[in-house]
Amino acid sequence: METNKIKRKVTVIEENTQWQLHQLFGEYIKKLDRLPDAREVQQNPLRSAPKERTVMVF
Repeated sequence: METNKIKRKVTVIEENTQWQLHQLFGEYIKKLDRLPDAREVQQNPLRSAPKERTVMVF
């Protein structure tokens, strides 16, 4: 199955802080987009969610 990737170009703004935010956001998205390898999966065992994050269901 062929996947379609949409590439978008971000215009670089002259303000240095704005550019850095765009750069950090791009790196974060790249990290989310890639699949972890087998070693990373083994090193990160499953953990339960913190109590504050879960809602009581009755």
